[in-house]
Amino acid sequence: MKSLQLAMIPDDENGDVLRAMVEDGDDLTIPRDIDFHLVFGENDASRAFTDAANRLPDLLVTAPAVDEEGIWQVVVTRHMAAKHADITKLEHDLTVLAESFGGYPDGWECSRAAGPELEDDADA
Repeated sequence: MKSLQLAMIPDDENGDVLRAMVEDGDDLTIPRDIDFHLVFGENDASRAFTDAANRLPDLLVTAPAVDEEGIWQVVVTRHMAAKHADITKLEHDLTVLAESFGGYPDGWECSRAAGPELEDDADA
């Protein structure tokens, strides 16, 4: 069953992360919070993106935060199963929206949902 599940995951960066999660014993069908990171060079752009993203359904959007290098980051979270198609579509939609404000994606991450013994995060 595990080999069939692995074979059905597309061969791309998101697929690589999801295959690694399955290999580590994660059950991708269990919903969990998946965080998508978007970065911006200006606070005004990050705030405009945040306002637009807050109008999308089923998303939790953090207030923009600046790092030590002056890069503004917004984290968009959706509670969902870790399905390749769903992650890739939302990542694409958020990328298009971020780019309209001069931003770009900086990957996604989620906690493993297979059990309490797995506490590390997976990153893409």
